[in-house]
Amino acid sequence: MNNMLTAVPNVSAPSIQSSAMIVEFSASVWTGRKKDKSASAQVTLHNNARSGTANVSKKLLGDCAELRAVQDFVANSRNIHYTLTMPWSDLGQRLVPTAMFFDYQAQMTAFEREFNRLVQAFLDVYDWEIIQSRTKLGDLFNDADYVSVHELARKFAFSVTYSPVPEAGDFRVDMGNEQAALLKTQYQEHYEAQIAKAMGDVFNRTRKYLERLHNSLDYNKGEKRKPLHNTTFDGVLDMIDMLKACNLTGDTQMEAIRTKLEDQFRGVGKLPISPEALKEDSHLRAETRSVVEDVISSLPTIDL
Repeated sequence: MNNMLTAVPNVSAPSIQSSAMIVEFSASVWTGRKKDKSASAQVTLHNNARSGTANVSKKLLGDCAELRAVQDFVANSRNIHYTLTMPWSDLGQRLVPTAMFFDYQAQMTAFEREFNRLVQAFLDVYDWEIIQSRTKLGDLFNDADYVSVHELARKFAFSVTYSPVPEAGDFRVDMGNEQAALLKTQYQEHYEAQIAKAMGDVFNRTRKYLERLHNSLDYNKGEKRKPLHNTTFDGVLDMIDMLKACNLTGDTQMEAIRTKLEDQFRGVGKLPISPEALKEDSHLRAETRSVVEDVISSLPTIDL
């Protein structure tokens, strides 16, 4: 194998204030579920079980399509948010590269509009769904479980906020020089670790897609063809773009990996590779498999 690089280079706390922003995404959705203490007690009693060993959670609106649409939409929005960003802190903050900021902002703005539309569609049928639930829940129905539409609306929220990446070592506090130096050193180490974590996440995501692709290409002419899903192929192309946009520190290893993949999949003077071409052209398949093997072997293994 032709290993390009073997380890993640040491990060010397580069300034990335102009390369990325911190983004925080949060969304809250009414679950539509509630524990029924009376029914729980009946279940434990009926089964001769100890009190508190069984819980009955009822779906207040049964299988409400409008509520499920909101819940599924938020889950998908959160997945895309993670796909387009990089980890930064354990508190849920993520990094969005400056090169991707406007695309990310446009995507999340569109998501917020659709979220509000779906929530309103649910609120419009809420009172009718309560009436329907009398039949669905039978003796489990309880009027006290249901709040007003106005109060229910406050249980839904969609928020995206941005903030600059803090400078490493900017301590404007009144303390002794020795304490300030210690605090600065500790934050410097934390700052370097967070940058390395963000870059490592991109490497790990790249590895995941490349290993899937390699497995799909791991057969020769005359052998049984393995399935090559478009989602796997498109994921590799997306990661080529991410390797460029997310290279916040000018990391030479990340750029070398990106360049090797870019040359193979979108090389100047070459036809862009497609899943169909890989399936039909055994020479192209073997060549691409070899390039993917080289890149996988050069990717650092990072535990995040």
